[in-house]
Amino acid sequence: MLEAERHPNIDILSYSEVIEVDGYIGNFNVKVRRKSRFVNEELCTGCGACTEVCPIYVPNYFDENLSARKVIDIAFAQAVPAVSDIVRNSCVECFACKDACDTGAIDFSMQDEIVELEVGTIIVATGWDLYQGDDYGYGIYENVITQIQLERILAPNGPTFGHLKRPSDRKRPSKILFINCVGSRDVNTNPYCSVVCCNLSVKNSKLIKSEYPDSDIVVNYIDMRCAGKAYEEYYRRAREAGITFIKGMIGKIEEDPLTKNLLVQFEPVGTDTIITSEFHMVILSSASLPSQGTNEIAQVMNIEKTPDGYLKERHARLDPINTKVPGIFLAGSCQGQKSIELSVSQAKAAASSASIPMGRGDYSIELIRAEPSDERCAKCYKCIEACPYTAISVNEKGNIIVDLISCRGCGSCAAICPSKAIELAYYRDIQYNAYIDELLVLED
Repeated sequence: MLEAERHPNIDILSYSEVIEVDGYIGNFNVKVRRKSRFVNEELCTGCGACTEVCPIYVPNYFDENLSARKVIDIAFAQAVPAVSDIVRNSCVECFACKDACDTGAIDFSMQDEIVELEVGTIIVATGWDLYQGDDYGYGIYENVITQIQLERILAPNGPTFGHLKRPSDRKRPSKILFINCVGSRDVNTNPYCSVVCCNLSVKNSKLIKSEYPDSDIVVNYIDMRCAGKAYEEYYRRAREAGITFIKGMIGKIEEDPLTKNLLVQFEPVGTDTIITSEFHMVILSSASLPSQGTNEIAQVMNIEKTPDGYLKERHARLDPINTKVPGIFLAGSCQGQKSIELSVSQAKAAASSASIPMGRGDYSIELIRAEPSDERCAKCYKCIEACPYTAISVNEKGNIIVDLISCRGCGSCAAICPSKAIELAYYRDIQYNAYIDELLVLED
């Protein structure tokens, strides 16, 4: 991030959101709302004087609410830019931060700013969100946490400085249960596999075992899907390290109100026995979901979504980078569930694809486009509903018009038009008739 910030050709608009996109490849007009931090980025030096005097604490979203932060603080240690922001909804407006700021960077009257950009190509990389249902007591029992929360606990800059402690009493748990496929591979929630959960359970259970060899760790799974280079070997080493993997389904989890330990019922596959076991902490490998930003950008940019809610590519196997709109590319988990290496590969592919028209300075298209006829048009506008690229619209006279850039020549409009009032250039009926007559010519 620091390298990106220092690059002369890169502008980072943090704490911002895209609210409107118009135009076409080479000429996109983008409106971005820059949300107010109530701190002037140009004046703030990140000294932390404002944080020291602030009297109010709020949950730290960067630590998945496992720790607290001041109402005014830098988001996290490596944040770019290293500028404080104010959680305005929790601020009591004591103005102690304003008095402590030597540069006068804090301004409670700041408003959101709209920035207009002219860009040639767009790469969408809006990531994913975590499934957070109440499965297995999550959100009810303190010691039922997600893998993301465990990642923050095990991180050296996390709330416990990398040492495993459970949230309820900050004691080290010695008996831990991992539950895979929470909220995924289930027709009632998300039917798809989230790809990374199995490897994440193996990795984090092995990290815990490395620091605390006496830990009793159980991983409950439906199927272990450790696909990828050296992943199966890593899974084997986890088993050899003493981590227990049990195939089966979890029945229910109850909390002991005194100890905050968790009583778990499950039935291993291949047995008719229901086992009840006590654990100090339960970690849920929850499903990955399309992020809120993914859903918002799909509406703003008019990008289609697949049935699972991720952004739709031109072809899931042959062209997962391009969208139906020329000049808009996809990278990472906005297009589907991905591991880190696949996200990196797709990001490089998207950057390469976007650089081609930008480097050439021009973009060539085949003019196989829909051509409407005002004389035959019955004004049913079925072609507008059928167009997957929203390339067809109506002018002020009520006549059909086609955007030559957005139209991809798919022929959906021509197929559905009852009046034959719209046809594809070079693929008109009269041309087909002549072609067929030539093929079926009778010899004397």
